Amino acid sequence: MFRKILVVLGTAVLVAASITAVPASAATKISNGVSCSKSGATTKVSGSSYKCAKNPLVKNSKLTWLSLDCLNTANTYVKALANLPKIKTATDAAVAKLDADIAKQAVQVEKANKSIPEFQSKIDTITARLVVLRADTVNLVKNKKTIDSFASAVRNYEAAIKAYATVGKQIERSKKAREQALAQYTNSKSEIDSTLSMAKLICTKGF
Repeated sequence: MFRKILVVLGTAVLVAASITAVPASAATKISNGVSCSKSGATTKVSGSSYKCAKNPLVKNSKLTWLSLDCLNTANTYVKALANLPKIKTATDAAVAKLDADIAKQAVQVEKANKSIPEFQSKIDTITARLVVLRADTVNLVKNKKTIDSFASAVRNYEAAIKAYATVGKQIERSKKAREQALAQYTNSKSEIDSTLSMAKLICTKGF
């Protein structure tokens, strides 16, 4: 009788063990997207760190395990996206100012294109007269005041030509700065798109 009781008890223990014991392979494996309940909890799986948090990329998301790489990349994207309107506003303001500068400089360039040939013609005329006056060595003293006046006029016209030439360089610099401002905004958008693509990849469920 006692022996039969032992056999029954042994069988009961084995049955209970088979019901309550959970094989290691059947335990839920922590990875991106696996539900969790304690916000901020952290753990490591095969050397990768995970945190119980809401996915920044998903609206009204629930608490799930997310790798720290996922969270860091996703948060970087969210912050960059939020900052994009500020970059757009700054870019628009910079472009507007540069457009105004370019318009003013264009007027000066047009004026320069008209004035430079006129100034050069006057320089040529005055220089020719200077050659004659300086060749008249007998009357150099008598003509000194005229010679000095003509020489000064030549220098002034040359300075004016140089100044007008600078205007042309200024408008080119302004146009280049405008292109760079627009390119910077475009690059910012491109970087945000790349960060989003990377975040989606790293945050893939089960990864």
